[in-house]
Amino acid sequence: MKKETINTLREFSRKLVRELGILQLSQPHLKKAPQHWHALTEIAKEPNITPSQLGILLLLSVSSTSRIVNALIDQGLVDFKEGVDKREKQLHLTKEGQLEVARMDEFSNTKIKGAFEFLTDEDQDQIVRAIQKYGAALEKSRLIREHVKIHTLSTSRTIRKQIMAMIKNIQTSEFLLAVTDEMNACILRAEEDFYYNNSYNFWYAVDENGAIIGSIGLKKIDDTTGEIKKFFVAQNYRGKGVAQKLMNALVKTASKHGFKSLYLGSVDVLHAAHAFYRKQGFSQITEKQLPAGFQKFLLDSVFFKGSVEEWQHTRDDIKLDE
Repeated sequence: MKKETINTLREFSRKLVRELGILQLSQPHLKKAPQHWHALTEIAKEPNITPSQLGILLLLSVSSTSRIVNALIDQGLVDFKEGVDKREKQLHLTKEGQLEVARMDEFSNTKIKGAFEFLTDEDQDQIVRAIQKYGAALEKSRLIREHVKIHTLSTSRTIRKQIMAMIKNIQTSEFLLAVTDEMNACILRAEEDFYYNNSYNFWYAVDENGAIIGSIGLKKIDDTTGEIKKFFVAQNYRGKGVAQKLMNALVKTASKHGFKSLYLGSVDVLHAAHAFYRKQGFSQITEKQLPAGFQKFLLDSVFFKGSVEEWQHTRDDIKLDE
């Protein structure tokens, strides 16, 4: 997908939010934000919904949902009764809450009706179908990210061979690199490169079916320096947060070990990977700038250096952008 397409879609999404009046509905002085209106709408649609069910619908954490529900109860818009499980409240709108939803519906419906006056029936149908497809695609992408799990390498030889097979498939089938099994055998011999401080410092990602879709290893060079090894993500899972989850696991562990700097080598054709490293705060360096003890892969020709502390700051910026 082209970057211009993404930027255009984000721009018009923001415009939709503004034109639909979402920002106008927000009333900070009354502690009413967009999520409050969404919560009221879902409670209206499904009386006796529980806070945990509401949180799932709103894609919010338990604590965030609890704060919203308590605020709506305090404002007299929502009431509750004890459910079968007394730990779970069954929520419903009060009369004032029903009036609030009715006012909100009238406000939003007026906006949509006004816009549709400028569109033909065919245009209206196309817009509805397109939004439905886009919403379904967003949901599918989110579910894929949520179902991906990161595991620490174990002693299982079967798992290690599956990781090697995943990596070799990317190297040879996708990028046509001349790679032998021996070049990835460090995974089979993980105790030599990745086991220290009483733990395996190698992680792999699996999808909802348990298939291995990514990997990353952290080799110790010295007490303050580490090397990133065998960082790969299957093609169908790139751009879906898998690489970020793997990098998060590695750098958080590197910080616990007291590492300050991280180095990695890459192949020239892996341009998307290089862009990812730069986004993480890594800088490209020359081979001469690599530390003593760096284990260069035979095909490596591009090298990067990153600071653990800088990565933490970069992650804060990325979260704000996301």
